[in-house]
Amino acid sequence: MLLPIPLLFNLLASLLSLAVFIAAIPLVYRAWRNFRRICSTRPVYSERVEARTNGAVHTEVVHETIHPPRSQEAMADPAVWVPLVAGLALLSFTFVGREIVSLGFPSGKNEPKEVHSQTVQYVTTVEGGRIRAEVFGPADGPTLVFTHGWGTSSAEWYYAKQHLSDRFRLIFWDLPGLGDSSQPSNRDYALESMARDLDLVLGLAKGKPVILVGHSIGGMINLTFCRLFPEKLGHQVLGITQFDTSYTNPVTTTKDASLSRALQKPVAEPLLNAMIWFSPVFRVMNWLSYRNGVSQIYNAKSAFAGSETWGQVDFISSYSYKSSPAVVARGTLAMFHWDAKPVLTHVPVPVLIVVGQQDTTTLPSASEFMQATLPHSNLEIVNPSAHYGLLEQNDRYDAELARFAQATMKARNP
Repeated sequence: MLLPIPLLFNLLASLLSLAVFIAAIPLVYRAWRNFRRICSTRPVYSERVEARTNGAVHTEVVHETIHPPRSQEAMADPAVWVPLVAGLALLSFTFVGREIVSLGFPSGKNEPKEVHSQTVQYVTTVEGGRIRAEVFGPADGPTLVFTHGWGTSSAEWYYAKQHLSDRFRLIFWDLPGLGDSSQPSNRDYALESMARDLDLVLGLAKGKPVILVGHSIGGMINLTFCRLFPEKLGHQVLGITQFDTSYTNPVTTTKDASLSRALQKPVAEPLLNAMIWFSPVFRVMNWLSYRNGVSQIYNAKSAFAGSETWGQVDFISSYSYKSSPAVVARGTLAMFHWDAKPVLTHVPVPVLIVVGQQDTTTLPSASEFMQATLPHSNLEIVNPSAHYGLLEQNDRYDAELARFAQATMKARNP
């Protein structure tokens, strides 16, 4: 989620990564050019020699061509090795920095990765786009429908697939333009459009009651669904689980919200529009930030609470180049103009809210407001945990979800 302050940090990191890479190229070229020049130079030395012939003195000029320096001698010349070392150091930072940064993180025994089901289905949207969904778990199990956070894909639910697929029917879908779902032809990334896509995905449950599970923008889409389809609450949708999310424009519920609000229109929105126009350039810069490890360092500080593993940080950071910057920008702009506060008091189904105590993207105060406003809600604050608690504290998040789902389904069918 590219809110104003993280957006600026990401932009600066990407520009730095690009500048380092660009600076390395002329340095290496200069070293190569100097090496070729030194190796191809053939110095000529001249010396005057006096000779006496039959009593007459005459002078001869003797020319001697010296062989050019060998490559070892050329490499010892400062004009070669200084720019070469500097250029290679910058290239090493660009392409090997990630491996160096990884040494500062613990490795986990079970690191997240993309895991796909053999049951893949596609839903066609009103605009003609294709939404990709996967189904895990037994057909007769209670059904949970998962909506991932913005800028990632349904693969972020790696641990939920492992922990819950033995007893629940799990439906995961990729938001439009992310993962393997196509972009909407009209480029409409309003949360209302995505809530309608969620309604189409619910058709995969074949009429069975479900529980909605959303992370970050996924939780925001859940609330939008409640506003657009109130008649389905308590019938097809029996409960809702919200992971690290907000009830309004996330700029107002993030850390340093006053500064973020001040930056939204004059800085963040123009930058996001630039990301749309120059998406390929931003994607290259994001890839460089991922390769040199800057993206991982920033995500570790901003989206995790300190107990994360390298695989978890690297997994989330890889989305910086996997996901289209234009898609991410359009969705972020849509969030800037979204609010679900009026619907909170009208949600009749039970809601579980889980938030990391160290979440600075969507502050715990946003979850506390939802818990105080929603008629039937329960709040769990996890410590230590931040915006990606579903990875960092996956056991706790999934255990809370399982307990809530079982209790909600049991209440429906005692």
